[in-house]
Amino acid sequence: MTLQNRAQERRNKIIKTAWSGLVARIVTIAVSLLMVPLAIHYLGKEQYGLWVAVSSLIAMLGFMDGGAGNAVINLVAHASGAKNHNLGNIVSTAFFVLAALALTGCLLFLTVFPFVPWGKLLGVTEINPHSNLDRIVVIVGLSFFLSMLITLVGKIQRGLQEGNLDNFWTVAGSILSLLFVYIAIQKDAGLVGFVIAFLSGPLLAYLMSTIHYLFFRRKDLCPLPGKVDRSIAKNLFAVSGMFFVLQIAVIVQTQADNVIIANMLGIVAVTNYSICMKLFLMVPMLFNLLLTPLWPAYREAIAGSDMQWVKQIFVKSMYWALSLSIPAAVVLIIIGRKVLELWIGEDITPSIELIVGCGIWMIFCTVGGALAALFNAMQLIKIQIIAALLTAILNVALSIYLIKIYGVAGAVFGSAIAWFLCTLIPYLIVLRKVLIKQNQAINS
Repeated sequence: MTLQNRAQERRNKIIKTAWSGLVARIVTIAVSLLMVPLAIHYLGKEQYGLWVAVSSLIAMLGFMDGGAGNAVINLVAHASGAKNHNLGNIVSTAFFVLAALALTGCLLFLTVFPFVPWGKLLGVTEINPHSNLDRIVVIVGLSFFLSMLITLVGKIQRGLQEGNLDNFWTVAGSILSLLFVYIAIQKDAGLVGFVIAFLSGPLLAYLMSTIHYLFFRRKDLCPLPGKVDRSIAKNLFAVSGMFFVLQIAVIVQTQADNVIIANMLGIVAVTNYSICMKLFLMVPMLFNLLLTPLWPAYREAIAGSDMQWVKQIFVKSMYWALSLSIPAAVVLIIIGRKVLELWIGEDITPSIELIVGCGIWMIFCTVGGALAALFNAMQLIKIQIIAALLTAILNVALSIYLIKIYGVAGAVFGSAIAWFLCTLIPYLIVLRKVLIKQNQAINS
């Protein structure tokens, strides 16, 4: 197959994944829009803030998969682009490696759990409803480790540029989650019942996806112990090791603010922050429709030595990132309060400083996503690790300092300043060097 034909096939898969992703994102956003006021009105601002803080804290355990999930995308995409026929061995090796990591992480979590002062860590005072806190932490933690394994199928599908299948099950999970939450509220199941209902939808959907894809649709990829390959495992750990460190820093960078706010300002403040941020992050979420299929497409093109295509598509992605995010940020800064009032009611009243900060952060997230898709595909992980670690450290320090001065808004400004100084500037410097090197290779 010629480079032109492969490029056309790649574009077709991107379009197919993007359109299915558009439908999936519309559904998930609609579910989110319905879920937030439903949850706040049923749970109240305090219990909702507690739920957000616990979720953020557990999400910071994301490093427990050792970066294997993201490494699988690159390994599968590269094997597909290089017409390698050991995909079955790659999938089986990744499945059993992740199973071992999930089990180990779960055991460590349950061992450490009794010794962690969860109430103090999350800023839950004696008058707050922390009688269910331990159960909520355990439920969220166990569901997280289960999801480490069953979401592997989505990584495999995206590596093979079949993201449309992953999008279908994402939609199913969102709808099931909303349905289960509605039933839980009707049955007055309380905070614990709400959490179980919310988490059960996506878990059930991904479990069904795993069974359907690996045991029926692609029987050749069915995980079998006999297909585990030590050399693949070694390669998996080599790639995932870099993603591992990167994930730790990124998770701290993105999830720490909710925990810091809860600890310094209380659970209720988390609700104001998270709801405002949720509104502004809808634009980066939508833009990810293009970015999600680009990562494996970049990787497949790199394996096929089609760097010119990679460069052309990346330039377009950056153009659209800026063209979409900047006007959207300006509009939301102007009408953000009114939108939140219509959406949630008058209970959520973010300051103008918080709204402006979220607008800036929205632009950075959109641009950062476009950069990360290319850097991940090219396995430029070291620069991402260094930048993410520095960003995470500066983010925590600035957020703590600025929250004392500006309240909740200080958290998002801390994140934005840290990302601009420690991530965006180094990325642009490295990118310039890479593009110059590629131009020289093309002209030589």
